[in-house]
Amino acid sequence: MTGTAVAERRSSEWACGEALEAAAGYVQGVRTAATPAARARAAASRDGLAAVRTVLRELPDHPLSFSDAPAGRELRAWFRPDRRLPFNRAPIAVLELPGSSAEYLRGRPRQALRTNAARAAAEGVRCVPVHDAGELHRIAVGLAGRRGATPEHLAPDHQRPTDDRLWSVAYDADGDPVAVAQTVVDEGRAGLIAMVSAFGHPAARVTRYALQAHLADRLIDRGVTTLAVGGSMLLTSPGTRYFQRRTGFVPVHLRPDGGPVRRRGRVLS
Repeated sequence: MTGTAVAERRSSEWACGEALEAAAGYVQGVRTAATPAARARAAASRDGLAAVRTVLRELPDHPLSFSDAPAGRELRAWFRPDRRLPFNRAPIAVLELPGSSAEYLRGRPRQALRTNAARAAAEGVRCVPVHDAGELHRIAVGLAGRRGATPEHLAPDHQRPTDDRLWSVAYDADGDPVAVAQTVVDEGRAGLIAMVSAFGHPAARVTRYALQAHLADRLIDRGVTTLAVGGSMLLTSPGTRYFQRRTGFVPVHLRPDGGPVRRRGRVLS
């Protein structure tokens, strides 16, 4: 089976899942074209353009309001409706959180999440909140070395832990950081800024699931009901979209502050 066929099958439980994978492949082809001429040829693909139109037409609308607090303004800026292209609002991965962690983990759709989180725990992985800026810097240093990045890139000084900016880390059995996640919280809404793991670490794959379960638990305790991911799903990898599907995210056309979304020359309320 080809990689494309596997990716399409992995997203088959989503509405317009096959079109989403085709559209993502089209966008990736345009972005990675070696020359301007190759980029123009890739952009002219009728099948690719049709897939993008299908995704934008068939995605469910998801109104989401934000407060006027700094966290709300930050999240609102992610999904600004005045941008020329709609990719910052569609398709967006959104997770609706239930009232308890037990409910989030329950059922067959969360089998992969439960299984991988259990495997991570068996390997000695533990997930904890990060409250101290110094500890966050040490985590960033440890992960940066395995990602070819700088600590400042992973944990900028202006994004230190606060009441509304939650950081969580997964440590392995030796106490080394395997993955870290940053989330900004605006009352009942939250935005996942990043979830990054150590390249080449043997526990990295299962640790992502453990960190997701931990993060969901923290957000539910804060009363968060909606977690949105910044950035279009068309710009992510098939592996990321597979992880999102397995952990309960769904692709939507996000409507910031409940405003109307224009599609095909008309306004949907």
